[in-house]
Amino acid sequence: MAMMMEEEEDGMDSLFEGMVLFTPSHQLTDEQLHQQLVEDPLKHTEESQSDDTVNNNNNTIVEAEAEAEEASHHQQLSEPLDENLFSSLQTLTQSQSQSQSQSQTDPISPSPITDPTTQFSSSSRKKRRASFRIGYARDRTYPPVTPDLNNHNGDDDHDADKNEDDASQSPSSIFSNPIDTSLSDSQFKNKKDETLWQFDHLKSQISEKLDAARLLIASVSSARKDSISRRRKAAEDLNSASANHTHLEHQLEVACEAEDFETAERISDSLAAAEKEKQTLLLALKDAEAHCDTIDSQMYHALDSLISAEQECASLLRHFAKDAENNADLVLKNAHILSSKEIDDWFSSSQVLEAKKIELDIESHFINEARLRVSDSIQHSVEDDSNEKEILCKKKDVLTKELDHLLDLVKQKEMEIAENDTKIKAVDERIAAVVSDFKEIQSSINAKFDDLQSRFSQMHLQSEALSTKRKEIDRLLIEEEERGAKLRELVRVSEDEAKVYQEVVVLRKSLKSSILKSREEKLRLAKTEEELTLEVQMLQQEVSAARGSLQELLSTKSSIQQNISSLKQRSLFIDKRVPELEAEKKVAAAARNFKEAARIAAEAKSLGVEKDSLQSDLQKATSELKRLEEDIKDTVDRLQTIEGLILSKEKDVAMARFQRLLLISGAATAERFAALELGDTKEANLLLAEAEAANDEAKKLQPLYNFKEEEFLIPKLFIPVELVSNLGSKQLAELAASAHFPASQ
Repeated sequence: MAMMMEEEEDGMDSLFEGMVLFTPSHQLTDEQLHQQLVEDPLKHTEESQSDDTVNNNNNTIVEAEAEAEEASHHQQLSEPLDENLFSSLQTLTQSQSQSQSQSQTDPISPSPITDPTTQFSSSSRKKRRASFRIGYARDRTYPPVTPDLNNHNGDDDHDADKNEDDASQSPSSIFSNPIDTSLSDSQFKNKKDETLWQFDHLKSQISEKLDAARLLIASVSSARKDSISRRRKAAEDLNSASANHTHLEHQLEVACEAEDFETAERISDSLAAAEKEKQTLLLALKDAEAHCDTIDSQMYHALDSLISAEQECASLLRHFAKDAENNADLVLKNAHILSSKEIDDWFSSSQVLEAKKIELDIESHFINEARLRVSDSIQHSVEDDSNEKEILCKKKDVLTKELDHLLDLVKQKEMEIAENDTKIKAVDERIAAVVSDFKEIQSSINAKFDDLQSRFSQMHLQSEALSTKRKEIDRLLIEEEERGAKLRELVRVSEDEAKVYQEVVVLRKSLKSSILKSREEKLRLAKTEEELTLEVQMLQQEVSAARGSLQELLSTKSSIQQNISSLKQRSLFIDKRVPELEAEKKVAAAARNFKEAARIAAEAKSLGVEKDSLQSDLQKATSELKRLEEDIKDTVDRLQTIEGLILSKEKDVAMARFQRLLLISGAATAERFAALELGDTKEANLLLAEAEAANDEAKKLQPLYNFKEEEFLIPKLFIPVELVSNLGSKQLAELAASAHFPASQ
């Protein structure tokens, strides 16, 4: 066996290189060696030194031990085995020495085995592997050693024990604390739930804002319908009053033509009452239209509120998307950091476990080898006794046979048989003693083997724990990646919704702008129509005043003309009478009727004076008549001018009204379409009647003034505010496309 170990030592390539048989020094007793091995079984576990001197000393000691074992091989076979055989069986691992001097003071310490991780990293350290030593606890001749070589440094023993304890406990201490992912999972789940809660809370806020804006729009829309109904009722009443007023005017004309002045006076009174009622209804219609304009303004404000709410929703979603994206990046970053850290710990633990596994494999090989060697040693130790027992048994058989044949030598043979039995019993006792001596060592080895199996089981559990830990790390990383993906999905959803809201805002603004333009145009036309109507009324009042003035002038002219005519007749009478008086005066004078001649002369003189006065009055009347004729001409010219202005203003009024009627008809048609879309058939029918009435009135005005729709910038498509306020993004986009608006700006 020593020769075999020497061959292994020379080769240095076997896993069990350095395994030698050793015996205690002849200076140490069996009891001292047993006590030393029992008190400190790990005393020989020290770190190998890289110093070449220590290695040489160790090699020298090993060679001396091998030579001593070989020299006493035959003596060993004949001597009984000690009970402490293999009591010093142990695995020696390499540890870092504290100082070179401490290693040099222990040259007889077993050659250390290198750490598994160091063993595979450097080929030069293969020569300093651990030595597994099997020794017989009996007196042997050892080479002389110095006293220092028999003493171990206490500090080195303590360090070696500590290193071995650390090596044996570090894996268990590591794997007894598996990865604690419960807190991390809880934190990540809390963060995930918090993000989802924030998203749900944001959606709730958006829903509340939009619901409030839509509720306001619905309320204003209801009020708008009521105001439109009120305006429609006022317009119907005004139209009825206007029709009644027109009918009374026609009856008045008929009565005047028939010279039925009593009926004309009664109709005139009714006409005045109808005119008053018409003015009252006109004021009511203006109030209703003003109320409609106010409600429309409120509707546009409500639409602005909806647009502002959608803008705020888009902004909130964009901010949430940005925060969620940052949160997702942070989650993935933290997950990768944690995973990297746990993977590093897992690799470290795996390396430690692998090293421990290699160590246990080596120790297992050593223990199995030791068990085989113990069995071989037991078998080898009792081989001579067994052979002797077999020889004695054969001898017993021979003697028994001889006893049968040698009856005469019975007593002698019986004595020999008894003596032989005594020897057999002694041999059995020696065998039992040898077996008893090996029983303690065998029990120790079996206990170590059981402990080794237990450690293998523990290592298997630790390996499973490492596998579970790696799975937990991978699961955690996958969950965090999934969570990051969900967060990014939330980011995408938020960005899409924000984009949709922004597009809706742009569409609503564009459509609202078009509606406001149409409304402003209609209000401008209504205001223009009202202003022009007031101007026409003022001009008509001027015409009435001018006509009254003209009538007065004509009446004055007629009276002056009559006065002139009477003056001319009187002048002609005087001119005719004066000659007659002159002739009568001559006749009276000839008749010497001077008294009558004096009277006739006086009358002629008074007629001359009267004629002079008549000439003066006639000149004045003629001058006044000329002035009146000029005034009449001026008045007539002014009347013609005013009537021309009235016609022009009436045409402008008709033009403004024509355009406004077209706008009203188009808007009513669009509102009817909106009512049909929203399912309000009754309102749709009323709007249809309103659109047809406006269109019919516009058609009546068109031939009177030769209007053409192409001459006016009337929109081809009208957009109802109800649809803009209530439609969704897709329908708004379709509406904007039909109105030739861009989907986004």
